[in-house]
Amino acid sequence: MDDDGKIAAVVVDWIYIGVIRMKKDEALQIIVDEQLKFYNWFHEHKVRPNEVLIEKLGEKWCVSAADERACIAETSRTYFDNEEDALERFIKLVRLEKIYIC
Repeated sequence: MDDDGKIAAVVVDWIYIGVIRMKKDEALQIIVDEQLKFYNWFHEHKVRPNEVLIEKLGEKWCVSAADERACIAETSRTYFDNEEDALERFIKLVRLEKIYIC
């Protein structure tokens, strides 16, 4: 209510903003731009200690992390039905290196 005791109405226009899905080229550009190092892009090399991996397993994508002995921790495995969600998770985890190394 306003000062005169009248009910004030507020009109809100809702605008749908589509979700932009991450693509492989965008993820790779983030890796280059941010100089990220501790990752394994679809098994481009043998698993190394303390890196984040992304891979396609059958019809699913998997994001996981290797421990200090270069063993993939089973509890770190997260499976996705689409590549875009897997890439988003992968980039989030790879970016964590900036927190721990700085």
